[in-house]
Amino acid sequence: MDDERPDDERDEQVRGALVKGLVALVAIGLVIAVGTLLSVRALGLDQGVDEGAGAGEAAASSPSEPLPSTALPVPEDEGSPSATATPSQSASPNGGRLQLEVSPPQVSAMQRINLTGTYRGADAGQLQVQRYDGGTWTDFGVDATVSAGTYQTWIMSGRTGENRLRMWDPQASVASNVVTVTIG
Repeated sequence: MDDERPDDERDEQVRGALVKGLVALVAIGLVIAVGTLLSVRALGLDQGVDEGAGAGEAAASSPSEPLPSTALPVPEDEGSPSATATPSQSASPNGGRLQLEVSPPQVSAMQRINLTGTYRGADAGQLQVQRYDGGTWTDFGVDATVSAGTYQTWIMSGRTGENRLRMWDPQASVASNVVTVTIG
């Protein structure tokens, strides 16, 4: 029986080493998981990307900053140009009810294009970004929600050259003014 005792002790030592190794691996895995989660949140990578965008194009479905919860009064005199209006902005076919602004008006391929604007008299509506393509307006695959009379979203595109964009309200069949973004 004395011959079996060293084997039992050795088996216990091996089991102890295996348990300690397994505990160490689990602890390392937890540290990596928590570190990755914190890094993803700190970098803002946990925000969703609209899967409706075409290959090579992405869009944010929610604004990075919350929009105001109440509408601001809109002055009736709109004779002076807005300080944020871009030179690529054209007259709005809807009498200024749905306005679109773009920044920057010139970007490199796959660089962020910010689309912001106002929609007087509308709240909680869904607007679609559209691109003028081959003589017709086609959905870009990105939506924006109107909140307190304003909206904001962004797109990325690899289609170089001048791109004409507008916002479209499918419920009211209202289009915004057309903006031009030069990509490339």
